[in-house]
Amino acid sequence: MDKPKKSLISTKVICAKCGKEHFVSFVADGHRNYYCDDCLKEMHFNRKRGEIKKVFNDKLKKYVYEFICDICQNFRRASYYPKRENGKIWCRECEDNRRQELQKQHRENRKVIIVNEEQVEKAKKTEKKDPSES
Repeated sequence: MDKPKKSLISTKVICAKCGKEHFVSFVADGHRNYYCDDCLKEMHFNRKRGEIKKVFNDKLKKYVYEFICDICQNFRRASYYPKRENGKIWCRECEDNRRQELQKQHRENRKVIIVNEEQVEKAKKTEKKDPSES
C-alpha cells in the first residue's frame, strides 16, 4: 500500500510586529497575532535575557547554568554561576576581558618607571645641584 501523501499547507500572514508578509505551515484563523521568524527569534531572545536558568545536563551528570550575557549578547551554557553586576549578567570571557582592561588602565595610571642604579645616582646629583643654583 502507498503511504498517504502529506499535503503541505502554507498560509500567508502579516507579521504583527514588523508588518512583513510571511508564510506559516498551518492554517491561520486570523484571530491571533502572527510573527515572522526574525521577530519570533528576537522576542524569544528578549524573554530569556536577564534570567539564569539552572538545568541538569544528563551528559555531564551535573547542573549547568543557561543565560544570555548582557555584554556580548551570546547564549551561554556554563558549569559556573555567572557574575551579576548592576543588574547585568556577565559570561566568564567578558569578565576576563573587563578585568584585563582595568589592569591595563591601572598600570597606565601608575606610570611606574624602572631605572637602574646609575640613573638613580645621577638624578640625586642633579637634585642637589639645582637648589644651590637658584
